[in-house]
Amino acid sequence: MSLTPPPAQAPSVDTAVSGLPFAAVIVGIRRTLIWTIVAGLVYATFMTGSKGLCPGGVDANGGFIDADGRSVDQAPLCVTLTLRPSVFVYAGIALIVLIALGRVARASDERAALRTLERAIQGAGLLVAIALVVSHVWFQLIPLDQFNSGSWSVFSPFPLGVIDVVTEPMTGS
Repeated sequence: MSLTPPPAQAPSVDTAVSGLPFAAVIVGIRRTLIWTIVAGLVYATFMTGSKGLCPGGVDANGGFIDADGRSVDQAPLCVTLTLRPSVFVYAGIALIVLIALGRVARASDERAALRTLERAIQGAGLLVAIALVVSHVWFQLIPLDQFNSGSWSVFSPFPLGVIDVVTEPMTGS
């Protein structure tokens, strides 16, 4: 038996404080915010498109002709369609983030909170992908020749993209 005290043991890694509690959740929230902002930027960048049609033209004498080549007194109408982002997709992304943060605040453990944040990133990405694909396909399927008649309408996938229609007379050159 020895009279010297036993050597002090170093604290194990499990009992040492390694940072803030739930630091992984805070990192997950930051990651979710960054990826949803990136999703919004991708949506804004790729949700653009335009197409147009000017049926007819100008004849050799400087007068206007219609789509069938007949001389007309008035300039034919040119139609331009423009696809642009919808505010509803941005609102959808924000809603996904807010719902995820609410669920993280009520999560029973760190693993459930991180899983919720990961699903929020996936949901925002899926929303943007669906909005881009559906809007661009729908936009390309709109026939421009329907605008030659007196009445027309454009039905778009309402919350996913906005289609602006501009009709103006052709300018002679």
